Amino acid sequence: MSPRFIIATLTLIIGLLAGWLLFQTQEQPEDYKGAKNSIQVPLEYVPSNPISDRQKNSGNSDRHTDFDPNAIPYERVVAFSSEEAYRNFLKKLAASRVRNKGTIDSLRAVRIGFDSLTDLDSLELEPEDVEFNYPVLIPELREVDPQQGVVGFGNGALDFLGISKNNSEWGRGVKIAVIDTGIEPHLALNDNIQHINLIELNDGENPNSHGTSVASLIAGQHPNMRGVAPQAELISVRVADETGISSSFLLAQGIISAADAGAQLINISMGSSSDSTLVRQAVDYAIEQGSVIFASSGNDGTQHASYPAADPDVYSVGAIDANGTHLNFSNTDENLAFTAPGLEVQAAFPGDNVTSFTGTSGAVAFPVGAVAAIMSESQQSISPQQAVLILQNHSNEAGIPGADNQFGIGIVDVGRAINRNESGIVDVAVASQTYILPTADSSTSGLQVSVENRGTETVFQSTVDIQIGNDYFPYTIQKLNPNERTVVTIPSGLSQLRADAQLEVSAQINLPNGQSDAKPGNDQRKEIVTIPTDDR
Repeated sequence: MSPRFIIATLTLIIGLLAGWLLFQTQEQPEDYKGAKNSIQVPLEYVPSNPISDRQKNSGNSDRHTDFDPNAIPYERVVAFSSEEAYRNFLKKLAASRVRNKGTIDSLRAVRIGFDSLTDLDSLELEPEDVEFNYPVLIPELREVDPQQGVVGFGNGALDFLGISKNNSEWGRGVKIAVIDTGIEPHLALNDNIQHINLIELNDGENPNSHGTSVASLIAGQHPNMRGVAPQAELISVRVADETGISSSFLLAQGIISAADAGAQLINISMGSSSDSTLVRQAVDYAIEQGSVIFASSGNDGTQHASYPAADPDVYSVGAIDANGTHLNFSNTDENLAFTAPGLEVQAAFPGDNVTSFTGTSGAVAFPVGAVAAIMSESQQSISPQQAVLILQNHSNEAGIPGADNQFGIGIVDVGRAINRNESGIVDVAVASQTYILPTADSSTSGLQVSVENRGTETVFQSTVDIQIGNDYFPYTIQKLNPNERTVVTIPSGLSQLRADAQLEVSAQINLPNGQSDAKPGNDQRKEIVTIPTDDR
């Protein structure tokens, strides 16, 4: 046997051995394995940007052996299509080296933990029954800060939302589940809160404040920290530990628990970069039980909402500042439903303290509270789904005319929805100004001014004075019905915009003689329209 042959053979053997060892150690080390309901995942292990393909982490034919850097190490979720298969697996699992870390009977799902892939393979699972368990986090501001010039809300969020009357009784009789880090006692919150703790804190661990802050925005009762629906019945579903980390399995379990507890509305101020089949099944289950689910779009500044907000059956919510400006960190998405206050909002903090709360996790609380208020204040009993439709129909137009990926259907206006049947309200607003540029498909360009009737009376013969640079353009709107929007397009200013890369534009609504506007503050908009350098 030649020396070259021997060396080549040894090299091949060593390479195969190294590859086998690498495959066996692709899962994270034993240090990351915890107790039954713990989620010990280091933050740096979790990717911050949502995955654009909704199915990227679903349907993998080798999910029980492949490594996924997005997933929680040494864990899988197994779900079965039949009760018999589910029960047989539980028996087999009890006799194996693989650990049962939780079950969801209604979905026939099991969360399992293991020490090696060999132990996992010994269960002889069908690939289609297995998926990874993904981290779910409270959406902190990790990479994208708010842009310069934005304005925080402080304690002015309710005024911004059009709540000008006493709302202390709003929300009565409506059950709202807050799936989060748990709700702690606070002087701003009712003591009568139902608690479902799917994760227990270890001795010496302090609960994360996140869930308490979210709950106060929904149902705060203190005069200086009042929520939108103070009398709503809260269900605290704790699925996250003191660091704000949870998992797709625990989130699914929380959704099921909330629905089974009778929650009509479910608030999820958490998100994941990865899609989970199990969470989608839990969402379907809750909807079948009559629940409506809202979730924060996420704070990564990406063009895709986090999960479960990205689920088309979940109402996703983005964040704006006190000027109604879209915040850079707020994830955009084609399925975005609403936008609401999300910058420096005053909220409760454990220990009867106050905090300045920023993010889409705070924004989502406002439409949840709004729907509860609409339900409790309606003259006839209405469902959560009907209340959501009312809120959609009475949200304020913003951004590009119609629904868009920055503002969704519009900015939440609680007062407008609550007062929808009150006659005599005259409120015409300049909703937005956007400049359209010529494209390969269209040579049309100019300023688009959206005008919206936010009152309850039809307005005739209102005029809009539009200024583009130094040029003025008066325009008459013959008739505008309640909730009706119209768009005025003025084809001017392109040359100046291209030359200076910016253009000052403004629009002013003028009502006919004898009519006064209930909210004159929204009758005018003035702003600087800019154009990217490479488009000049």
